[in-house]
Amino acid sequence: MLDERTLRRPTFTPGPEVVLGDGQTWTLPRPSLRLFPVRDADGRIAVGGGPSFGAEYEALMDDLAACDADDATSRLTIQFRMTALLLARNYHLADRDLRELLIVDAEDPHCRERWRTINQAMTGRAPKPSADGSAAP
Repeated sequence: MLDERTLRRPTFTPGPEVVLGDGQTWTLPRPSLRLFPVRDADGRIAVGGGPSFGAEYEALMDDLAACDADDATSRLTIQFRMTALLLARNYHLADRDLRELLIVDAEDPHCRERWRTINQAMTGRAPKPSADGSAAP
């Protein structure tokens, strides 16, 4: 079994926590605020950007946005890449570890909630902890 604490990188940063496929709680990093100039529809310079995990991650976000909504395999491939990129910022993980952590299993009753939480974190919208300390909505 993987040991979340011993796999942490020295640069580990706190952020949204999610229970992954091995049943343990893992931490995804928080995005930083990244702003840049863009042209609006009238040709004027405006502010673009928002929560970001860097240029490589933004390229994956663009790929996901451009992906056919009916192409589940391509969308999931991009989501796997995005999540693996975020986990790699906080942890030393091998490919076999990612297979265990990021499994999509139709028989797992917690899988849908797991991926809902992952997707929220990937877009910088992770649930905020409640007064009791949980991240319940």
